[in-house]
Amino acid sequence: MKQAAPVTILAVDLGTQSLRVSAVAADGATLWRWSRPVNSAIDGRRYEQDPAEWLALLDEALAEAGRAGVKPDAVAAAGPLAGWVPMAAGRPLGAAVMYFDTRAAVDVARIGELLDKRPEAPRPTVADPLPQLLRLGRERPDLAVAMDRLLDATGVLVHQLCGASVLDPYTALRLYDAEITRPLGTDPAIFGRPAALGERVGVLAPRYAGLFGGGAIPVVAATFDSKCAYVASGIAEPGEALDISGTVTSFGVASERPVRDPSRRVYSVPLGDGWLVRGSMGGTGSVLEWARAELLGQDFAAIEADIAAAPPGAGGVTFLPFHSGARAPLWNPHARGALLGLGLDTDRSVMARAVYEGLCFGLRHIADTMAESGVAPRDIRLAGGLARSDLLCRMKADILGCPVLRLADHELTTAGLAVIAAVTLGVYPDRRAASRAIVHVADRFAPAPARARYEEPYRRYRAAVAALSPTFAPPA
Repeated sequence: MKQAAPVTILAVDLGTQSLRVSAVAADGATLWRWSRPVNSAIDGRRYEQDPAEWLALLDEALAEAGRAGVKPDAVAAAGPLAGWVPMAAGRPLGAAVMYFDTRAAVDVARIGELLDKRPEAPRPTVADPLPQLLRLGRERPDLAVAMDRLLDATGVLVHQLCGASVLDPYTALRLYDAEITRPLGTDPAIFGRPAALGERVGVLAPRYAGLFGGGAIPVVAATFDSKCAYVASGIAEPGEALDISGTVTSFGVASERPVRDPSRRVYSVPLGDGWLVRGSMGGTGSVLEWARAELLGQDFAAIEADIAAAPPGAGGVTFLPFHSGARAPLWNPHARGALLGLGLDTDRSVMARAVYEGLCFGLRHIADTMAESGVAPRDIRLAGGLARSDLLCRMKADILGCPVLRLADHELTTAGLAVIAAVTLGVYPDRRAASRAIVHVADRFAPAPARARYEEPYRRYRAAVAALSPTFAPPA
């Protein structure tokens, strides 16, 4: 008897540095993979990409997949958080504004004033839909009038694939309600229709479907990259946590209840039948790359060899990784990085250790803020590009005081797209079952018995953050 062909999902994963397209089997096996770099334009507070480049790369990738013999049963796409693009008649009118762009800070403040009496609402950020719509009206009223949609990066990809204008459910939560949108004079319809996770929002456009032999190939609604990773991780029991450390760090802990932090330093979003308590850092991999290129001047193997020669605490040197502003728990886009405690005897190995420790202390600061509300990680699954570093894995286990479980697949966004689409296709009964089949733990890092040696350096980090925070103000 002839066996049925295995289910194949074409996963489109746009990151801040590359576009990756993979053909993934329903058991998580990678059948085919393609990747190309994506360019960014950075100038002061401006951080943009060209959506025309995204779409040209998508065309190239799908054509290559067709030539490779890929036969997808479904397509799902995810982009980075934000990436807002003004659109008209299905075409981009301007640049994509990425989540490092801080020009909407004044608009965030305006929305924040309306939310001051609603501590249950998540704190607005420059990556959210409403601030970007207000910013566009201020800076480019011509585009604000000409556009018929303002889509995020994921929405742009989905529209190109099937012509649907949709917004993922997690971002839709940050549109608030008429009590907020009415005073701002905004119409949420501009961002597209909120689509449920796993919804079939359309079929692959004929020009793409023809590359794979034609037919009605469903396009499945997903969400932005880090949220796809949370779906893939399968965390659900209270205390199970996920740290996705790539260009930025996204951190979340599963909880039975939502957290109501009056200062909105951390926030909660639905996660299956429970909740995910969330916080993120404005930059981690991007900060580490800056340190390599501008401060330490070596490859990462040499940098980590230096760190092994330096004592915990970095000889009193403290590093604040706020090069792209600070997110949880400070939420200050005007924050900037700092290297404190330098002396004439400070060498490169000490500075390198201070950088690595500063990234870990920033993560612990988020975890400690969550713990104040009664939600603390009991173990942390680790994914993203920085998960490749054994040293960082060990330091995180020591500094946060709980086991770190490194996942076998560091690029968890693609796995999340496979999980979402496989459930839609009926391969698995739910996303938890799909995650168990597709995502696996590769390594476990337990806290070292001598982890207390990081307590004083961490207190020094927190003191430096508190002392410098008043200086993190908008430019004149």
